[in-house]
Amino acid sequence: MSHSMNDRPVAVITGAGGGLGNDIADRLADDGFDLVLLDMSGPSLQYAAARLKERTPEAKVLTFSGDLADEAMVAEVFARIEAEFGRIDALVSAAGGSGTAVVRELSELSGEVWRSVIDGNLTSTFLCARHAVPVMLKRGYGRIVNFSSLVAEGLAGPSGTVGARLAYAASKGGIVSLTKQLGKDLGGTGITVNAIAPGLILPTSGRVRDSFEAMTPDDRAATSAAIPVGRPGTGHEIAAAVAYLVSDAAAFTSGTVLHVDGAAS
Repeated sequence: MSHSMNDRPVAVITGAGGGLGNDIADRLADDGFDLVLLDMSGPSLQYAAARLKERTPEAKVLTFSGDLADEAMVAEVFARIEAEFGRIDALVSAAGGSGTAVVRELSELSGEVWRSVIDGNLTSTFLCARHAVPVMLKRGYGRIVNFSSLVAEGLAGPSGTVGARLAYAASKGGIVSLTKQLGKDLGGTGITVNAIAPGLILPTSGRVRDSFEAMTPDDRAATSAAIPVGRPGTGHEIAAAVAYLVSDAAAFTSGTVLHVDGAAS
């Protein structure tokens, strides 16, 4: 292993090409982690890595692009991470989304769109955990943070930036159950498994922020008023929750879903 004596912790972040992934990467780099960024989009990853290296030059940053629902690709990536660093301290599975197809009626939800959303959220989360955990077990230490959503509880009425709502809710509900079960399965190993369930979050940049800012002032005000604290959350607030869950201070927190949603749940 070229870096088997690496003494900086290593965090793997999926969905790191933009949006929330960028804010999480910034925070963990500030907290002293070397970073492995995974995303579907190669160009987005290259931009994110270049920005991080300029912002936090002491952090080593590796990138891998590909489909995280492809097990052969995921297995290869995690083997390369272990060969490079010899450790994985944290896995943050932030990849996924609700797709670009706006689907409200069950009869309009195709099997293809269903599988795409389930794979992008739930299957990718499972596969990354499956290949990260053996690396963590070798050192008896690890922190896994998965991403559920307020939408896992179901969402009535207009759904704003959510695409295929039923598939998205099902996938994010599945991530809650995966998190609770895996937390129990890994009890006593030194590896914790938790999830964050965000409400409406505006990252520093990215599609969700762009969509929100494209709304009329009245629609933005109505959307904000529907959130009990009166505003959307920030990417920095989500990154702070991740930073806690991947820290040594969270050693007794496992199988938990942390709602960061302005009291909307």
